[in-house]
Amino acid sequence: MQPKKRLPQIPDGNLPISQRILNKFRRVTSSGSFISEIDGLRFIAIGTVVLFHLAVGLAIKSPGAYTMPLSGNWLAAIARHGFHGVELFFIISGFILAYPFASHFLLGKRRVELKQYFLRRVTRLEPPYVICMVMLFFLIIIVKGEEAGFLLPHLGASLLYMHNLIYGTESLINNVAWSLEIEIQFYVLVPILSHLFAIRNSTLRRSAIVGLGLLSILFAGIFLPPDHRFHNSIFRFLHFFLIGFLLADVYLVSWKENPGRQWRWDFVSLVGWPLLFAVWNYADTMDVVFPISGAPLVPAFVFPLSALFLYMAVFRGPITNHVMTNPWITTIGGMCYTIYLFHNQVLSALIGLTKGFVFTSDYAVNVILQLLIITPPLLVATGLYFLLVEKPCMQKDWPLRFRDRIHGFLSRQRH
Repeated sequence: MQPKKRLPQIPDGNLPISQRILNKFRRVTSSGSFISEIDGLRFIAIGTVVLFHLAVGLAIKSPGAYTMPLSGNWLAAIARHGFHGVELFFIISGFILAYPFASHFLLGKRRVELKQYFLRRVTRLEPPYVICMVMLFFLIIIVKGEEAGFLLPHLGASLLYMHNLIYGTESLINNVAWSLEIEIQFYVLVPILSHLFAIRNSTLRRSAIVGLGLLSILFAGIFLPPDHRFHNSIFRFLHFFLIGFLLADVYLVSWKENPGRQWRWDFVSLVGWPLLFAVWNYADTMDVVFPISGAPLVPAFVFPLSALFLYMAVFRGPITNHVMTNPWITTIGGMCYTIYLFHNQVLSALIGLTKGFVFTSDYAVNVILQLLIITPPLLVATGLYFLLVEKPCMQKDWPLRFRDRIHGFLSRQRH
């Protein structure tokens, strides 16, 4: 069995500046190893979300030039539904969280200690999230003049990952937090759902995962209309996480952690991604054909299933794998959490400066050029937060290091 890829250790020395930048921004894992394809997939997910919010922001602030065409423009068709990138993230989370549990049940590896499982969540992801939400809370008060007393309950609900359930709306502090609340709900369920991997027969096990996913789709379609309090909850999105479970199963059992490369998988990528974007747009018309409380059944099933094969193609296609494991791609993908937390606010500020730039009469060309202008400062702004806050929290023992530094500082002050 081949081990997971280890993060390449590149001594700084006299390296080219590009490699030094990569070394600086390369994420840290507690085990020292990572699956580079997953960071490539994170790049796709965050890219579609950023494109969506860029297109929406331009349409709001410069409607004369950047209103999205309803038809006839390929980039508008993708951007209009780029929010589905959040669901691509859900699949990735399903894979990452299932991996250690599946390794135990399927390969006999060490059992996951639940105390460490939950503690790692608190130490790894909570500090960047809490600091972000508090910063944005004060920013909204200072810049927009909102009253602290009005926002404070929303901040509290957001910090507890309860805003969706309490208010039935996205967080007023940071609207993208709605998906992080769903991630938390899934995180709590994983130790229970992971017992699906205890089913020894692979066909039966995978059928059970697929069956549970189908039940999730039907339940959401019938009982969770858009105005329902639990519309934005794990009950509506569970099937995406379960696709990640399936991918983890295939990766561990069928591929034995060492996927072979076959050219046909590059064909899957070449044809599949355009088809996936077509499915995103197809969902707009499906409720006329098959309405279930406003949630079209066919796209709800086709989208995650299509994504599964496209994710597999990233592992299996020689060219696709080479592109998606490029160090620049994986480094940016590894920063996706910070980018996701702050991209809306940074985009809003930058679009205020670039909204007047109209380069051609073609919508797609104009948006691409806007993306090229805005991406570097977006990466710089989020990269600073990544270096100062998120990356230090990736060190598993950072609380102990922080405690020792505080003790050392206090000792020096006393002497």
